[in-house]
Amino acid sequence: MGAIRLLGAATPRNAAQERQRLLTAFRAGGEVAPRWSYARTDHSQLVKALERLAARFGEENSPVYEVYAARANELALEARIAEAVGTDGLGALALDRYGPAKTDVGRARAARADELAREWAALTPDDASQDLTQSDARVPGSLITRMEEAIEGLRLPFSIVVQPQLAALAATGEHHIFIAPGRMLSREDVERTVLHEIEAHAIPRGRAAHAKLGIFQIGTARGVDDQEGFALLLEERHGFLKALRKRELGTRHVAARSMSDGADFVSVVRLLRDRYGLPWERAITTAERTFRGSNGTGAGIGRERVYLEAFGRVRAHLTSHPQDEAILSAGQVSVDAVKTLAVL
Repeated sequence: MGAIRLLGAATPRNAAQERQRLLTAFRAGGEVAPRWSYARTDHSQLVKALERLAARFGEENSPVYEVYAARANELALEARIAEAVGTDGLGALALDRYGPAKTDVGRARAARADELAREWAALTPDDASQDLTQSDARVPGSLITRMEEAIEGLRLPFSIVVQPQLAALAATGEHHIFIAPGRMLSREDVERTVLHEIEAHAIPRGRAAHAKLGIFQIGTARGVDDQEGFALLLEERHGFLKALRKRELGTRHVAARSMSDGADFVSVVRLLRDRYGLPWERAITTAERTFRGSNGTGAGIGRERVYLEAFGRVRAHLTSHPQDEAILSAGQVSVDAVKTLAVL
């Protein structure tokens, strides 16, 4: 939701400067914690309104209203997380949102994702040399050029914004696709990222904007998570889920899981560097993604741990129910909500 902008709120205003300071310090043998700063927002009235709305929906004896109630509760939680950026209270709130479901099924899914992450993080990618292009270079084949071509070709209502603070390579918002500058990418990196952001995020958002049911426009609870799982499934189908990409996803998950188990930023960087052999820059940016919203000492959002769990969940569901892909690709819709929405 535009009023909350959780990932935007959790992105430090000085992320680019801190990234360089941390990289310089670690390369020199130092171990320093981030000193991030955030733009804080008061969402207290919004939280109350969403909680009242969820309670009102919950009074209705209808599966559809239950879907609306669950989403309202999730948005209220995300608003509280956005308010808590840069404080010690962020970690517990974020774990409620991005941690595994507190059920036997949820714990089993999380355990499978943990196992897959360890397996993927330990992979040795092919060391094939490729020509690299800067992500924001105005040349044919760069990420920004290919993204603009895709948007124009499909007439999508999105514009490109180069965002230096972005820890991820790219991200899709409500009306913009953000691209991190200065990243050196292979042609395969570019095409995979365009597929991920356009096919799995931008197109479904465009469809949702014209849906008759409002739930497609606001999304369902865990719909954002399962859309990331769907994006990885598309990557797999198009042959992009290779060893290097799997290693990236695996180390991101391992970093988030280590943080939720109590590791601090420095410990996570060291884990990624020493155990998994990530270069300093990749280790630091991976830890930065994991600790988004943190005050530099406590836990951050840790959203990275939902990707592999959602990937397994979406792939298993569509293997058994391939007809449901039309619903999952119509907006930020979770697997758990598909059965209810399918009858509508």
